[in-house]
Amino acid sequence: MIVQGVSISDMLNQSMLVLTKPGVATFEQFEKRGGQREALTYVATAAAVGAVVALLFGLLGGIGAAILGAALAFVLPIVGFYLFSFLVYTVGKSQGGTGSQEEVFYTNSLYAAPILAVTSAISAIPLLNCLAAPATLALGIYQLYLGYLATRSSMNLDQNKAIITLVVAILAQIAITFAITFVFGLIGVALGVASGAISVSP
Repeated sequence: MIVQGVSISDMLNQSMLVLTKPGVATFEQFEKRGGQREALTYVATAAAVGAVVALLFGLLGGIGAAILGAALAFVLPIVGFYLFSFLVYTVGKSQGGTGSQEEVFYTNSLYAAPILAVTSAISAIPLLNCLAAPATLALGIYQLYLGYLATRSSMNLDQNKAIITLVVAILAQIAITFAITFVFGLIGVALGVASGAISVSP
């Protein structure tokens, strides 16, 4: 599969390198290889993996719940990634960063997409998500470190400014994602009431 001249296999190879040999210099090798469109396609592909798994195991709770779960598993990671990358770029600029939005998105996708594919698939499988919790937590911490390196690389920031940028972006992303999840939750309840799956006492 080719995305604006960059194949998914090439992006996977780049991801393997930044995951196994993390460093600012490693990220800088690839930051100009693609842009925002490639990054979003890559993340959407990873999100689709989690969505399919969520749909399959969600069928155990009914078709409505399965569809809603799959929609959330697909939409939220993409929205979260977009918000995070945009915030890294915006906050990074305010810290004196000189990188471009295209570089930020592409650089972030190289570590975010493969980790998303693994964690979203695992979290959608009952029991396995509990058993794998320690590994998932460790992977999350590692992702923070990779985010720090990617921020330094793509925005050309020093250590302190990169940390400030990353922390502000993460906090803002969490707040916005929570709001979106809340809205989806209300929609789910409304659909449940309308279908009779959820009863409302008079």
